[in-house]
Amino acid sequence: MTQDKKPVPAVAEAPVTRPPLTTGFQLVGLIPITVRLRQKIAGALKRASLERQLAGSEFFSQQEIVERALAAWLRENGHGNE
Repeated sequence: MTQDKKPVPAVAEAPVTRPPLTTGFQLVGLIPITVRLRQKIAGALKRASLERQLAGSEFFSQQEIVERALAAWLRENGHGNE
């Protein structure tokens, strides 16, 4: 038994479009970085975050706790201008 094969129409691929190159710098909200913490510090950070969330604190996320602590350390050691 033979089957009639119909030609498969070629799929037109959309042209690749790239955003225009810009001069200067574009500000980005958050830059991802990766760090490794000792288990004791990571646990304490998580506990502090959860306790602050339950207490209804203004900021409670691990992100914000780490960011504020790092910003303070950088300022105290002459590396930050915030």
